[in-house]
Amino acid sequence: MLTKDDLQQIRGIVKDEVQVVKDEVQTVKQQLDTVEMKVELVNKRVEQAQEETVDALSELIHEGYNLHEKRIKKIEEQLQPPQTQ
Repeated sequence: MLTKDDLQQIRGIVKDEVQVVKDEVQTVKQQLDTVEMKVELVNKRVEQAQEETVDALSELIHEGYNLHEKRIKKIEEQLQPPQTQ
């Protein structure tokens, strides 16, 4: 049979172990918060990179289109016979 002192000793051990687990849980929560912040930062960087890529591609497409239009105008001008009066 367990004595009162035995139970007190067991209680102290359990209390210490519970505190260790609580500390570990707190550490894991802090690590999770850090990971979540890093993921959020990476997501923002990816989003920014996507926006920059879209902007660059749009500029490239528009510039290409404008150059194409200029080439067409030059060709059309060369194909038209000189106007005589």
